[in-house]
Amino acid sequence: MRFADRVLLAASASLALFASTALANDSTAALGAGGLNLVRNEEIDLLSEDLYVSEKEIRVTYHFQNHTDEPVTYLVAFPLPAVDTTVPEAAEFVLPDPENDNFVDFEVKVDGKPVTPKIQQRAIAIGVDQSDAIRSKGLSLNPVGEENYARIEKLSQADKEELARLGALIMDANGTYAAWKLETAFYWEQTFPPGKDVLVEHAYRPVIGSGFFSKESLDIEDYKTKYCMDSGFRAAAVKGLDAIAGTDMTYYTEKRISYILTTAMNWASSIKKFRMVIDKGTPESVLSFCGTDVKKIGPTQFEVTETDFYPQTDLDVLIISPPVKDAE
Repeated sequence: MRFADRVLLAASASLALFASTALANDSTAALGAGGLNLVRNEEIDLLSEDLYVSEKEIRVTYHFQNHTDEPVTYLVAFPLPAVDTTVPEAAEFVLPDPENDNFVDFEVKVDGKPVTPKIQQRAIAIGVDQSDAIRSKGLSLNPVGEENYARIEKLSQADKEELARLGALIMDANGTYAAWKLETAFYWEQTFPPGKDVLVEHAYRPVIGSGFFSKESLDIEDYKTKYCMDSGFRAAAVKGLDAIAGTDMTYYTEKRISYILTTAMNWASSIKKFRMVIDKGTPESVLSFCGTDVKKIGPTQFEVTETDFYPQTDLDVLIISPPVKDAE
């Protein structure tokens, strides 16, 4: 985890920490979603945050308390990072549910009861909201929705040229591509009674990045700092790759998860108690992230705890797995 004082995860001598970059044509991008946003206020304390991070699911449990003598109501929002296709060749996203407006399967409960949040979506092209223009052509606002590719190809030449003039499409010799950013936010109004704990739970499926890991990846400067690579990491990575050298699968696979922690800065105080568990998925997988006082609490899970926590940076996690051979 990327705190101010970053140290390499060293839960056990047998734990190998890996980081990699991927070949450009075989890498998908991660979207660093995070926690809940609230208007900057002085009434609501964040008593605790319990965060669970894995490649399949992210879960967060909050305990809030209004320390004033009157109830207060605020708009609570969960913004997703933009799905950005303004540079089409870099728009390699694999969304959990691409044809659904709620493409990360976001769910929220308050005091154990499900809440149905509203969804705001905007398609932004060269800084302008072009949602209506894009919808009018029968396109989805999600630029990487699977059906959108076919819909764009079926547009008339006049419609393509109109959207291109608006900056929403790129037309070149190789084809016609979406070129807008989808901004998505879930939101609802939440009342915080005076002196009473309010339990808020939310969960979603992360948009993870994936790619390949090789020895060349060890020299990527961004990976060294982003995931806290050190000499122990390098030795373990080389050993693992040497073990599969000469086979028909000479690389590891990687999953990259980003989580935005700094949204918690909008509450009235520090997070009184913070707990984070990162799950690497299988015992054979290995992971790397920047953190302090990391504890191994199970075959696949690692824990970080803090008190009076002000998150200054966000979380970047790398999960590496040996190649899996196809079943005979």
